[in-house]
Amino acid sequence: MTDKHQDLEEREVEVVSLKPFFEDYSLVSVFGKLQELPYLVCAATPEGDFVVFHESVWRVLLDRGMEKVRALFYKGVWDLAELFYLREELFRRRKKALVEFYYLAYKNFYGEGFYRTRAKVIQTISQKAGITKRTVYAYLWRHLKEEKEELRRKAMELSSQGKTQMEAARLLGVPRQTISDWLKREV
Repeated sequence: MTDKHQDLEEREVEVVSLKPFFEDYSLVSVFGKLQELPYLVCAATPEGDFVVFHESVWRVLLDRGMEKVRALFYKGVWDLAELFYLREELFRRRKKALVEFYYLAYKNFYGEGFYRTRAKVIQTISQKAGITKRTVYAYLWRHLKEEKEELRRKAMELSSQGKTQMEAARLLGVPRQTISDWLKREV
């Protein structure tokens, strides 16, 4: 930990003994796809131990059946601004996890329109993580491969429903030539 975080101590805790402090269910799907999760940040109170950052990580740990985990506990007073700074610091030590987190969070945020903005998202992630776009792509190869297969499958489905290549391209947010190439390979 940096000097700024000397008020934290790392210790093992039983996952089921923790209670959420914030309601942030919206990121469970994002954290659930990460192989390497960031630390839980907790605060001990007279009422028990609370997860103050990130409830979604805690829920993923419960879903994965984890019994014990290393967590960071505040020794004294904490504030909300410090939590957001801390998230960045914890992830920066693990660039790949940071890149995956940002990518899945952006994908979750944009929903169906994500593929149209993916190049801009990659650029933004590159800047936020302080690495090249090439490295971002390298870290995300597994996600990108799965997405390509899913898009190809959807293109085939749209074609079988009678949609033109242009309609499928517009609906999926990919170039028409890509749709054409995928359809040619299926023949």
